[in-house]
Amino acid sequence: MMMSSFQVWARTTPLTDYFRESLTTRDGLPHNTINAITQSNDGYLWFATWEGAARYDGRNFSLFGRTAETGLPDLGIRAFHLASNGDLLLGGSRGGMALVKDGQWQHLPAIGTLINDLLRDHQGDLWMATEGGGLFRLSQDGIRTQFTAKDGLRPSVIYRVLQDKEGLIWLATQQGLYWFDPKMPNPVFTLVATDAGLPLTSVFALAQTAAGELLVGTEQGVFKKDGSGFAPLHPQLAGIAVATLMLDQQQHLWIGTINRGVMRLSDLGLEQLTVNEGLPNNRVLALWQDKELSIWIGTNGGVLRLRDTPFTNLTTAKGLADNYVRTILQHQDGSVWVGTSNGLNRVLRQQIDPVPGLDGNPVSALSLAQGQDGDIWVGSYAEGVLRYRNNQIIEHYDRADGLVSNEVRALLPLADGSVWIGSSGGLTRLKDGQMQHYHVADGLPGEFITALHQSPDGRLWIGTGSGGAVYENGKIQPLALQQHDDVHYVFGFYQAANSADVWLATDRGLLRFDAANKVIKQLGLAQGLPFDKIFAIVAEQDQYFWLSSNRGVLRIRQQDAVAITNGSLPKLVNYELYGESDGMQSAQCNGGSMPAAAALNSGALWFATSQGVAMVEPSRLADFVVKTPPVVVQQISADGQLYAGSAARFPPGTRRVALQFAGLSYVMPTRIQYRTQLLGFDQHWVERGPQQVAEYTNLAPGAYRFVVSAAYPDGDWSAEPAQFEFVIEPRLWQRTDFIVSVGLALLLLLVLVYRARMLSVRHNEMRLRQQVSEKTAALQQQATELRQVVTEKSALAEQLRQQAEAFALQAREDGLTGLANRRAFDEQLAAEFARAARLQQPLCLVLIDIDYFKRINDTYSHLTGDVVLKRLAGLIKAQCRDIDISARWGGEEFALLLPQTSLEQGREVCERLRHGLAQLEWQDVAPGLTVTASFGVAVNTGLLHYDKLISRADTLLYQAKAQGRDQVCG
Repeated sequence: MMMSSFQVWARTTPLTDYFRESLTTRDGLPHNTINAITQSNDGYLWFATWEGAARYDGRNFSLFGRTAETGLPDLGIRAFHLASNGDLLLGGSRGGMALVKDGQWQHLPAIGTLINDLLRDHQGDLWMATEGGGLFRLSQDGIRTQFTAKDGLRPSVIYRVLQDKEGLIWLATQQGLYWFDPKMPNPVFTLVATDAGLPLTSVFALAQTAAGELLVGTEQGVFKKDGSGFAPLHPQLAGIAVATLMLDQQQHLWIGTINRGVMRLSDLGLEQLTVNEGLPNNRVLALWQDKELSIWIGTNGGVLRLRDTPFTNLTTAKGLADNYVRTILQHQDGSVWVGTSNGLNRVLRQQIDPVPGLDGNPVSALSLAQGQDGDIWVGSYAEGVLRYRNNQIIEHYDRADGLVSNEVRALLPLADGSVWIGSSGGLTRLKDGQMQHYHVADGLPGEFITALHQSPDGRLWIGTGSGGAVYENGKIQPLALQQHDDVHYVFGFYQAANSADVWLATDRGLLRFDAANKVIKQLGLAQGLPFDKIFAIVAEQDQYFWLSSNRGVLRIRQQDAVAITNGSLPKLVNYELYGESDGMQSAQCNGGSMPAAAALNSGALWFATSQGVAMVEPSRLADFVVKTPPVVVQQISADGQLYAGSAARFPPGTRRVALQFAGLSYVMPTRIQYRTQLLGFDQHWVERGPQQVAEYTNLAPGAYRFVVSAAYPDGDWSAEPAQFEFVIEPRLWQRTDFIVSVGLALLLLLVLVYRARMLSVRHNEMRLRQQVSEKTAALQQQATELRQVVTEKSALAEQLRQQAEAFALQAREDGLTGLANRRAFDEQLAAEFARAARLQQPLCLVLIDIDYFKRINDTYSHLTGDVVLKRLAGLIKAQCRDIDISARWGGEEFALLLPQTSLEQGREVCERLRHGLAQLEWQDVAPGLTVTASFGVAVNTGLLHYDKLISRADTLLYQAKAQGRDQVCG
């Protein structure tokens, strides 16, 4: 009998079980040959290529080559070195070198020959291993020295340089291994002789274990320093040309070879990955383990990333009969039976045994069950029911024996010796060789039986493709499921040992039969599930439900599920969704078979999927908790002008400030959420979702501080948000000193006028006695003039008041489109949301994003982009009612608030806008220009806060973008 060994419970993850992702030039790399990989202290990953250094934030690459910023003489980057103080050193073609410190580039003098490796030693001197120029040293005082054959270093090609814990420096060269003491003013280079156990051959790689052992990768294998000599590390590595070595956190040795892919030496022995297992190329040049413990493998064909994940898989590669698994059952002897579309397997003690079928043909299994006597009952796709004892068929029932259908999806052996059989043609009770059949005429809601369960009180629960039913006292009573979003399929049941409640997995979420109140309650989309077709329910220590589906496996708290269905927890259910990024070979689980998942005695959970068995040990989940990602502000622009550093001053009249940021995590970067606050403008945090840009328009002059925080869903926000401070300079008439000067000047003018008038009065006082009538008239004239001055002063004050109101209006209006800006829209959204909740009216929110807007700016110009924004704003204004509220949300995004509007009406508005935009003529703007947009529309039904409405619309907008753009999702 064929047997296959596999490591399901091994503490070290086999190479074949790692989750794999690859990056190439298609993903933004400038070149597919990866010479070196490192991770700087701020969290960025760096890749050295022949077309420059590529800095990676998990989503996008930033490229650095031969520019004024870097000062490098050539694009080619060959080596990185991360110094103990955090400085990142780069070396490459034409001897070019640069240093990156706190995000700023510093140019170092080139040495004129290709640099293969860099090292800053314990004394602070910089050593450069070169291709043809020997070894260079740049001392702390700036003195550069070259060491070649005349200094005792015969090879001119140096591949690697490493300093050990004792301070000695080792050189991997084209002609053997050398060492020297760098503290000596004139180093003495010593070649390791062949009588020390190391062959005289090319040495390409060096590494040092945590214990200080030196490992040497050569053209003829890997050797370990053993005392004063060297010995082969592993016999299977003999004769293998090694390009690079790396020790991971567990001190497992990773070996990059010249033409045999990557190998790992661990407690699992020597393993290998090649192009046959997904490696981009068998020539491996670089290895790195990042801070999240992922392994990055740089090859001649791109980068492969290996990541340990919660889920492992049992597939045909490990001996499974077929990858399309339908049913899983643990036997009382500890073995696990796996039913596939092409045969049965029995798994016990890390061994997979095939189980024979009828006449030597494999069984296409649909269901499994264990009888009271320990026999295994198997329901098949086309061969009826088989009964196994000691892995041999002892009974077989099909149509010839009276079975109504050979397609058997559910089995339930009972203590009285009877077996209930659920098939595609109805329900059958088998006892003592006699069959009794039940059909729709007997009370079944449908003939297609998918699940069976007996509760402790003896009732039989029946799941069908047309609803559910209960068999009790010889009668079948259908369950009233149609009121719960018109449930059709009941795929499975779950009942805790200490509870009378029964949970149903259906095509409309979870249903809970509340035994105390004899009512059925629902947990579906309206209660927060991301989708509602659930195949199987298994429990983790009566604390969590694990739910299989076509889109992965959900994990929810049982107590939350009970509380929400009871109405005592008025919120949406929190969930974790596991899929292919978590190690599942396929997120598509299988259902309609019984059981489609199993909770093993060991605590492990097994799920039937379209690509084998997906297995998870919940006790290990803590090992995969994603930490809060560090966050950085990547790019700052004001009216299109880029700024660097941690602070900046923007010129007067600055209209648009855009800040781009990123969370530096590489586990699930697309799931990182962001929130921002512009101190001096925002009163509270602004939730950005997965968006990585914050844009502000028409900010008033003044000082601002931008802060951004990142988190994974349901995780903690960054303890240290990234910050950027900036000042918008005021125009002359906006400056405080100018306003004060004008006020003082007016006051002085009034004083001078008053004094002049008083002097005139005194001068004419003597004449008043003689010419009373004339002076009275003169005084009246003077009074008139004074009133005119007062009038002019009042007019000036009114003008200043109107100007202040205009400035206030600018702060709430987008200067380009004339729509409300984000700040004004947020205030109106809060008010309308509260109003709609108070009046119990629908409120529809639409988020609109212009497709490929960056491409429009880059291809045609930012002026063209501004025309597109204004025309779309005009289209939105034309389509809106008086009660609708429209705003420029930021950048190429617009928001539309539709009071008293249902979701369907909102979709109609969006479709009108989408078609209207498609009909706009753009040839007068730019020949060949076409503009489309994506829409996310959500309604306030079931939401307690307007933030949730924004989040729902934003998620739907993201879905519209992911599904191809130019469409409405909602």
